[in-house]
Amino acid sequence: MTNENRIIDKMLIVRASIVVAMFAVGAFMYPYLPDSIPTHWGFEGQPDAWGPKTWGAWIVPLMSLGFLVLMPLLAKIDPRKANYESFKRPWSFIQTSFIVFMAYMYAVTMYVTFYPEYNDMVGRFVVFGIGILFVLMGNVMGKVRQNYFVGLKTPWTLNDPEVWQKSQRFGGWVFVLVGLAFMIEGAIWFAVMPVFFAAIAATVVLPIVYSYLLSRKSK
Repeated sequence: MTNENRIIDKMLIVRASIVVAMFAVGAFMYPYLPDSIPTHWGFEGQPDAWGPKTWGAWIVPLMSLGFLVLMPLLAKIDPRKANYESFKRPWSFIQTSFIVFMAYMYAVTMYVTFYPEYNDMVGRFVVFGIGILFVLMGNVMGKVRQNYFVGLKTPWTLNDPEVWQKSQRFGGWVFVLVGLAFMIEGAIWFAVMPVFFAAIAATVVLPIVYSYLLSRKSK
């Protein structure tokens, strides 16, 4: 077994262990949870939706279990599944980062359920966590090869391997910068709504426009 395969196996163990830990935490905390717990918070930091604890205690662990099983299957059914072999380590890293983010969100939800006086901090926690996820994803986007499930997928990137590679690298930088902006906003909490919507717009629009311009240039 190569060193790369050992690292990939270790990341799989980490993902599975995190999901098991979420179920264990849910089982331990379940008797102490209130019958109704918050499931969504507005930008002001106050809960605006609630659900029964049978839902709130298990939905994130169940979703994480679904992702743990589903994401490897996507690589098996992708029409360009052969390409996954060339970026199997970044693909494993992406899956692990996503499961870690789900566990982080679960921890935030459970924490403010028991300590509602910190509800006004939820927005900061979430935005900061999204920022970390974006930075992690951005650091490996440039290593992702053509596929239909992960990365910047436009008609221009899917039709040209060179446009794909350059667009993923550019998109990775955008993700990192947007992630840093989210982390800073989560720390200072100055103008969350303008920052959030501007950052999301930049993440979506800039890489798409860049891939289009690259395609035009290559022709």
